[in-house]
Amino acid sequence: MISIIKDIIDVAKALFGLKDSMAKADKQKRDEMADYFQAVSVCLAATYEKLSEDEVPHGRCFELGQYAQSLPKVIEGFIDKDKALELSGRLERSHAVEALWGEFKANPEQKNELPSIAEASGIFLALSNSVRAGYKPD
Repeated sequence: MISIIKDIIDVAKALFGLKDSMAKADKQKRDEMADYFQAVSVCLAATYEKLSEDEVPHGRCFELGQYAQSLPKVIEGFIDKDKALELSGRLERSHAVEALWGEFKANPEQKNELPSIAEASGIFLALSNSVRAGYKPD
């Protein structure tokens, strides 16, 4: 798997694993986190759409990089600081989503990995919705 895509998926899944603890936060913090995760989802969905149309997803590198830098503050208190910085670093390294267009042009067979970006977008959206809804004990 292309490392950019792998890092995005891994970060999404790691954060999704924290949804239950994040969903216990107060409403204001939940809304802040949910808005953040939804914005990441929208960025990734737009990236997927452009790349699937064989277009460069202009501006998405910078946007994803900004989300990466914000991540430790967003999830502060829900994960150990070192782990938050690790996830932020992985997302930061994978922010170069515009470069995927060139990667797919040079290696067309790798375009079969494109749906993984849509999967990551879906994970971030599900995380957003779960966190916003709050914790509901069984």
